Amino acid sequence: MGIEKYLPTLKLVKPIGGFHGVSAIFPTLKDVIDYEEHNIVINHGYPRFVTHPIVKIIENKYKKKFGAIGAISCHSYEAAIFLVVDYCFRHGNKIYFDKGVPLEFYNMLNEKFPNLVKRTEMADANILFIKTQGNKFQNDAKGKIVIGILEDINLGDDLKNLGFNIILHHDKKHDIGIILIYSIRYAMLDILRRHCGFNVSSRKLIKKFRSSSELTKGYDYNLRKRIAELEKTSPEFCFLYSSGMVAVFSSILSLISSKKGKIIAIGSLYVDTLRILESWLEKYDLPKPVFIRDNFVENLKNCIDLNTAGVIVEIPSNPLIQLVDIDEIVRISHSKGAKVIVDNTVATPYNFNPFLYDVDIVVHSTTKFLSGKNNHIGGVVLINEEELEEKFENFSKITKLKMDFNDVKVLSRNIRRFEERMEKINNNSEIVANFLNNHELIKRVYYPSIKNDQYHLLMKKYLKGGSGLLSFVLKESTEENAKKFYDNLLPPILKGPSLGSEKTLLCPYVIMAHYHDSKEELEQLGFDFYLMRISVGIEPVDKIIRSLENGLKNLE
Repeated sequence: MGIEKYLPTLKLVKPIGGFHGVSAIFPTLKDVIDYEEHNIVINHGYPRFVTHPIVKIIENKYKKKFGAIGAISCHSYEAAIFLVVDYCFRHGNKIYFDKGVPLEFYNMLNEKFPNLVKRTEMADANILFIKTQGNKFQNDAKGKIVIGILEDINLGDDLKNLGFNIILHHDKKHDIGIILIYSIRYAMLDILRRHCGFNVSSRKLIKKFRSSSELTKGYDYNLRKRIAELEKTSPEFCFLYSSGMVAVFSSILSLISSKKGKIIAIGSLYVDTLRILESWLEKYDLPKPVFIRDNFVENLKNCIDLNTAGVIVEIPSNPLIQLVDIDEIVRISHSKGAKVIVDNTVATPYNFNPFLYDVDIVVHSTTKFLSGKNNHIGGVVLINEEELEEKFENFSKITKLKMDFNDVKVLSRNIRRFEERMEKINNNSEIVANFLNNHELIKRVYYPSIKNDQYHLLMKKYLKGGSGLLSFVLKESTEENAKKFYDNLLPPILKGPSLGSEKTLLCPYVIMAHYHDSKEELEQLGFDFYLMRISVGIEPVDKIIRSLENGLKNLE
């Protein structure tokens, strides 16, 4: 019995959005569960979860050439260095930096979190950042983590014999960062890269022509101007990033410091936003994040204090489609000097403009509704005051996580019909939500335009429309029923994750995002394990409903 018997099977799945698609079709619920249990690996999927084939080729090339157990690519060389420095930035560590190793990353973190780590001489350090020309590290490194900054790609030596635990390299051909790891303990860097969205965009790796700086600047400015006008702020207060999670991560990092480190999260949040709050605050020795699941205004009053750096909320939240009284949230937060971050990805600026209510930071995954085509990945941060501008400019300058020109071009094209697309999505979603809400085999629908929804009045107060995301639970919510429903869905519904597309996408969200969470954790989050989430598109709504009917009739 060989080891091959225990290796996951490669399953070829169809990408949604073409070669650079940001989702993929999972034909059956068994495929979803097999993927979560690592029985299968897939060739396409959401870029932060499934490495794109051309990214995988590059990573495998480095892994094989330099004898590493893993190669992790990042959108930029600077982002790769930041990720590793940040990984090492834990209480009590003593770090040595060789001459010529960039210190901007350490300096930025040390300014925010002084006395957390110490910069020391080599003999006293437990973590060493060493510039290498390929020579074996000669010092006594027993018990130390040794990180090499690789200068020469033409090395003939097997790097695993050079004495380094981690190697950082700048792939100048593609202008990306490569992290080579030589111990399984550093595989965590791959997960951390996913959480904060430092992954490489596949479009960055395919440069069809060299663009002039004038052309690049023109596209960049026009896109920022378009998004800023939608969100009612200025282009200079709009920052384009390589992913939506970079936008979220940079927003949280811009607010927290040792002086003021508490973050309060309101409502159900996207899974990687949760992971950032759960992992990074603790690492920086900051107070644990506070998660408010219900009675948002009253609970915020009770837990906010002068140490609160920020309050973060999604409008509406994903996947429970919750709304907050944003006037009250902002008033309470500002009374304690806390900033308010609103992830407006789901509502979109077509339905809601947070700056009209004095919100401080607005973030979007431009991959979703702003693009609407499943073929672009990016994120954006918008602010409306100069006080925050320098923080985001510094983060962008240090990490070079700016949206790639190819993704800027695609988004510039896709966003042209944004308003027209959202009007259709709003109308279709309300019809689909009411159909499900009135169906005898549905226990509950989460969508605020439904009159019996607990957030209906808040929607009427703040939102132009309910947008395109809704969730629902089957009346008999079991694995068998979930399988019967999901497996029998028909086109035009595509069975895949992601959201915000003009094509209707449906997924068993909790299974895909929280499969390994405990029953207690799911109860705290308010999640039914077989909750279905649908992102309604622009297809004829009767065809969408016909597909849902086909899935539901198999339960009767």
